[in-house]
Amino acid sequence: FGSQRETRCPRGKVCPAARWHGAMAVQRRWRRWLVFICALLALLWRDAGPQVSVDPSRTVAFAFGKARSEELTSEDDDLPELPIKTGPLGWLHYDVILASRTSYPVALMIGFTCYGNVLLRKESGDKQYPSWIFGWLLGMVCYTYPGAIFSDLMFVSNAPQRALSNDNILWCFSFWYLVVQNSDAAYKFLQQKHVFVWLTTWWLADATRASLLFLERAVAEQPVFARGVWQAFVWCGAGPVARLIEKSIRGQPVPSLDKVQPNSLNFLKFPLIAMFWNMIFYMCVLAFFTDCGFLSTEPKLDMVQCAAAHEDFYGFCTYLPCVLHLCRAYWAMYSQGGVVIFGDGFCMGARHEFLRK
Repeated sequence: FGSQRETRCPRGKVCPAARWHGAMAVQRRWRRWLVFICALLALLWRDAGPQVSVDPSRTVAFAFGKARSEELTSEDDDLPELPIKTGPLGWLHYDVILASRTSYPVALMIGFTCYGNVLLRKESGDKQYPSWIFGWLLGMVCYTYPGAIFSDLMFVSNAPQRALSNDNILWCFSFWYLVVQNSDAAYKFLQQKHVFVWLTTWWLADATRASLLFLERAVAEQPVFARGVWQAFVWCGAGPVARLIEKSIRGQPVPSLDKVQPNSLNFLKFPLIAMFWNMIFYMCVLAFFTDCGFLSTEPKLDMVQCAAAHEDFYGFCTYLPCVLHLCRAYWAMYSQGGVVIFGDGFCMGARHEFLRK
C-alpha cells in the first residue's frame, strides 16, 4: 500500500488507499469499543448476583452439595426434583427464561436496552439526540420501557416502577445510550440485516416474557378478566403512542396510526398484533383450561401462582412469538425483498411501502 498512499487521485474519486485507511480507522475504533463493551458486560454479570439468581426452590439441592436428583439420599426425599440442564439451550430455558419469573436476567436486559437505543437514534433521523438530558429520559420512558412504566402506573398499587428501580437497567441503558449515540460504526453494525433480525428477536424475547409477567401481576391483584384485556392493550399500545408524543415534542412529522400499525388482526404478519393475542391466549388458557380458577369467586390459586405451577406453558408462550418473528423476518428478507424496518413493524417485505423510513 506504500505506492498507493503516494499516488494522487483524480478529484471526486476515492483512492484504494483512502478506502483502506478509512476501513482501518473504523476497525480500530470498533476494537476499542469492543474491549469497553466486554469489560462492562463482565462487570454487570459479576454485580448481577441477586437479580440473576434463579428461584431458590429450583436450586435447593445444590445447597446440600447435590448436583442431580438421583444423587439425593433418603434424607432428602422432601427436596424438589432438580431438572438436568445441558448445553446453552438448557441454560437459556432454565437460567434465563424460567428464572426471569423471579428476577430480571442481565442476558435479556442487554439486548432489550440495546434495541431501544437503536430505535431512539433511528427516530432522530440517524443523528444524535438534540439534547442528552432529554434523550436519556425519553429514550428510557418512550423507547425502551414504556410498557413496564405505564403498566405499573395503571395496574399496580402504589406504582413501584420496577424499571426505574433497578441499577442494572440503569447501567445497561446508559452504556448503550453512549455507544449508539456516539459511535457511528456500532450504530451501522447494529442495523445490518442479520444483526438487526437477531437483535429484534432478542428484544422480543424479553418483551414477551415481561408482557406475560405483568399480565399475571395485574390479574392477581384484582382477578377480573377485563383487567387482563386492558393490560394487554396498555402493554402493546403504550410504546407506539409514547413515541408519537415524543416525536411531536421534538417538532418532527408524526405518522398516522395506520402507518405505525396497520389495522389488521393478522398475528402472523405483525409482531405487535402477535404479542397482544399471545397475552390474551395465555390468560384464557390458564383461566379456563386449568384447575386454578383464579377468576372464580373461590380461587385455588391466583394467576401468578397458577402460572408458576404451569411454567412450561409460560416458556412456550415466550418462545412462540420469537419463532414466528424469525420465520417472518427471513421469509420477508429472502422471498419478498425484505427491507430493514424499525419500530413495531420490524422486518417486512418490500411491497409494504408505507412502512419504509
